[in-house]
Amino acid sequence: MNTSRMVRALAFATLLVPTLASAAGYGIYEQGAAAIGMGGAYIASAHDASAQFYNPAAMLGLKGKEMSLGGTWLTTRTSFAGVSPYPGNGVTEEMKSGNFFPPTFYWTNRLSQRLAYGVGLNAPFGLGVEWQDPSTFTGRERVTKAQLQSIDGSFNLAWAANPKLWLAGGVNARYAKVELNNIATFITSGGAPVNVSSAKLTSDYTPGYGFHLAMLAKPAKNVRVGANYRSEIRVKIDDGKAAFTQILTGNTALDAAVAAGLPANQGVKTELVFPASMAVGVAWDPSPEWTYEIDGVFTQWSAFDKLTLTFPTTNSLNKTLQEDYRDQAAVRVGVEHRLATYTYRFGYYFDAAAAPPESVTPLLPDASRHGVTVGYGKTFGNWSLDAYNLFLFVEKRSTEGVERDGYNGTYKSYVNALGANLAYHW
Repeated sequence: MNTSRMVRALAFATLLVPTLASAAGYGIYEQGAAAIGMGGAYIASAHDASAQFYNPAAMLGLKGKEMSLGGTWLTTRTSFAGVSPYPGNGVTEEMKSGNFFPPTFYWTNRLSQRLAYGVGLNAPFGLGVEWQDPSTFTGRERVTKAQLQSIDGSFNLAWAANPKLWLAGGVNARYAKVELNNIATFITSGGAPVNVSSAKLTSDYTPGYGFHLAMLAKPAKNVRVGANYRSEIRVKIDDGKAAFTQILTGNTALDAAVAAGLPANQGVKTELVFPASMAVGVAWDPSPEWTYEIDGVFTQWSAFDKLTLTFPTTNSLNKTLQEDYRDQAAVRVGVEHRLATYTYRFGYYFDAAAAPPESVTPLLPDASRHGVTVGYGKTFGNWSLDAYNLFLFVEKRSTEGVERDGYNGTYKSYVNALGANLAYHW
């Protein structure tokens, strides 16, 4: 029996490190139906309560009070094809189809021609991964199931410096929790992996705090320029829990060795880093019925240079892992056409991958994405309804033979998002 190999397998808690980094880096830009109907190109032309997220300065363009409630139904499909030497040519894996429902709630109030405020609740980051049949999944030592849940509460105040320049600033509190599961294996003398233990890392909702700065300018007739900065937020998890459970194999000697080397259930500490972002947009209204916009969204993913996981009880499990994420840019374009009885919208965006091939893992096989959107809007009395559908085409992503844990192959994913929000104005 190769005892040293078994001990290394039992230290599988360190494999949770890249999982946390990937989870923290999963952003959700779908925070308003009118915005995503235009491909998310909404920084300069925001005209509903979701301005609280996209550009709080635009709240000064709203009339009176507005309350909006909405959400998105996200569905995901991901598959993996392995290569030699591990997990091997011909190996194919599937994630369970994912269904996620991030909600939004916004309230805005224009107090005067020069002053407005807004509050909001939304979920701008999240992750849900679960691979089919975790007991046999070839990547089970890395992850079998993972969830990152976050909820943001925000407040913004907008002020008109003059009729052509609006400014805004605000604060937000982000509460985040995480769950990460995997399975440790032991390679028997016959070369087959045997499951010997499982790990589950969990945390309660833990807060982190940040701020927003935004502006909206009108440099020329029918032209608007907007910008929005959202600060980095760090969520320090000091009370996480790591639970280790033995999986009996029926081999008495192996089971005894596993029991002797299994870490005790204990606390774990780490820090989730949610990156800063900067969005800039230009909107053009060639006529009262049409709006065109193009945005650039820049995200400071390089905040993920490394991640540390600390086990106060079993220091040998402590680990610091390099991630080396790259700063990322997305380009978003959209158009809105307002007719007498309804509005329709179209959009497209390209979102570049942030993870280097070494960090493309079964937790988050990050890849560049192309999004195509269609949207619809209807106003009836004091009510308005907006809806959209996003078709997200994810480029195939290869690990290029350099994935840090040696789990190499190609991932394919597809995502669809269907969203709506209902608002009341008075």
